[in-house]
Amino acid sequence: MKHPARFLISLALASGLGLGCGKGGEAPAPAGSASAAAPAAAGKGIDAPGNDPAVVALARKALGCKWGPYGLEATCADLRALLEDPALRDSKADATFMNLLEDPSEQVRWLGARALSTRGTAYRADKALAERAVKAAEDEKSKTVGQELGGVVGNIKHAETGLGERIKAMAKTHPLQAVRMSLLSRMLFTNGELLYDFVKDIAQNDADPMVRKAALSAFWTGTPPNKAADTCAMWLSFIDDKVEDVAGEAAYLTAFYPQGGGCKEQWDPLLDKIEKRAKEGTIKSSQMASALLFLHRQPGASEAQKKRSLVAARALLEKKENSGMARGKALEFIVEKDLDGRKFIEKFREDPDFFVKSRAKDLAAKTGGDKAKAEPADDKPKAEPAGDKAKAGAPRK
Repeated sequence: MKHPARFLISLALASGLGLGCGKGGEAPAPAGSASAAAPAAAGKGIDAPGNDPAVVALARKALGCKWGPYGLEATCADLRALLEDPALRDSKADATFMNLLEDPSEQVRWLGARALSTRGTAYRADKALAERAVKAAEDEKSKTVGQELGGVVGNIKHAETGLGERIKAMAKTHPLQAVRMSLLSRMLFTNGELLYDFVKDIAQNDADPMVRKAALSAFWTGTPPNKAADTCAMWLSFIDDKVEDVAGEAAYLTAFYPQGGGCKEQWDPLLDKIEKRAKEGTIKSSQMASALLFLHRQPGASEAQKKRSLVAARALLEKKENSGMARGKALEFIVEKDLDGRKFIEKFREDPDFFVKSRAKDLAAKTGGDKAKAEPADDKPKAEPAGDKAKAGAPRK
């Protein structure tokens, strides 16, 4: 090199100028924005140059909403104004919201995910946009963002984008439970029969009981019309699952499913299983009691099945080894549908289980059993029929 001294001076000046530009050459970050806390991310996320300015303006207002463990407050007017704005129609803002997923701010990423999961449609079959959503979800570390972002990825169509294998891997192995659960809740509905066996396998074999429960519930809306009988049979097979939350969810789904008249072929076997467990005192999930109520309400349930559901509910309530919450739910059902339900309220008002006792007292108050105790003392003689009549008629006005 002919002029080493000149080179070193030039290098020093360039370094100094570079630092000066980096420090003072950028436009000031808007107050409260994510870029204010992370200037290295300028030009990305909410500050990406290609964003729709009108959408960004609405988004910045929404970011002023109260933040909680589930994201921005759903009832906040500014959040609703964004999500209901006409600019979001026909997925015109999908690209802007996709940029928000790359922001360093947890709140901004959550907002982008919420907007895409509720209003975005174009990205679902657009490989380039969908791949960005998948990458964002793969990298996400926030549980709060993850529960929204999983739903975004769940809306992606596998056949159209070719991203099926990456998405299925995420459903099986993502470190955030929230991502896996929200992904499973959407992916079957979006892709139908293509993912039927995949989601069923997770429901049967995953190590996480909450993920299994989410997979089981995904069939409520995700079952293709030609698979309804298979789904009903599958749900029934889970009634004896060793995880009580999974077993309870399966019972509830079997009893309550409305499509095609419901899981009629499974109703009698379901009643057999619940009644047997009720008498053994092994029911811990309140969903088992809820299943009895919803089966009783099914339009296609026979009178014999309705009577059996009440018999099972009484057995569940009577056996104190069953959980208090399940017994309390059974009591609610009995009071609603059994002509002798009033007797059960009186019988269990002093039950040793706090939840059962509380439900009995609440139901007594709701059905008028504690009316005399709840009303203040009356100076009028008790024998005066007119006063009694007036009191009795007051609630009916």
